[in-house]
Amino acid sequence: MKKPFDVPNNQNGELTGLDMMGDNIRNDIKYCGENVVFYPLAKLVRGKNAMVDDYSRILDYTFIDAGKSLKIGKHCMITWHTIIEGGASTTIGDRVFIGPGTKILTSTYALHGFFSAEFIPDGTHEIMYGDIEIETDAYVGANCTVMPGVKIGEGAVVGANSLVTKDLEPWGIYVGSPCKKIGERKKPSNEIRKKLMESFDWSKHF
Repeated sequence: MKKPFDVPNNQNGELTGLDMMGDNIRNDIKYCGENVVFYPLAKLVRGKNAMVDDYSRILDYTFIDAGKSLKIGKHCMITWHTIIEGGASTTIGDRVFIGPGTKILTSTYALHGFFSAEFIPDGTHEIMYGDIEIETDAYVGANCTVMPGVKIGEGAVVGANSLVTKDLEPWGIYVGSPCKKIGERKKPSNEIRKKLMESFDWSKHF
């Protein structure tokens, strides 16, 4: 008789559901730092390609495909209903906030001259991949979409409901679809930065 929450095995005899969720993620992930929190309804697939550094939190209802590789730095917050997927590489620096409902996409269909569907014959569709990098101290608001091949610079702010289709400059403020720069973010003072740096060892990664 099945136990509650049992899930069927795939053809290789591997579990395909709960083993990829919540605290079970630790069993498969390539690297998990100190005091990382995976909320119960967070899901991560291809965990052997994923590295999550100290004190980061992955909240409920997130879906993350580590793809070719995934690196999440220290003290990051990946919030509710965020999606990271696509099969390429995603690199997220330290102290990055990803707002609710944001989609970070490392692949998309080639639309011109091909069909945009999966599980059809080779040569009839094509997927284009592009690595994504979100640098340290960047802030990505709610319901944003980040397209393949984009680099979001250090400390940059992406306002809610924005579409990111090209690289963003460090410490810039961007809004819109596609997003445009509307200002500059004031950097933390030397006093605040010193307080942060003295509170934790930021030098060691993975």
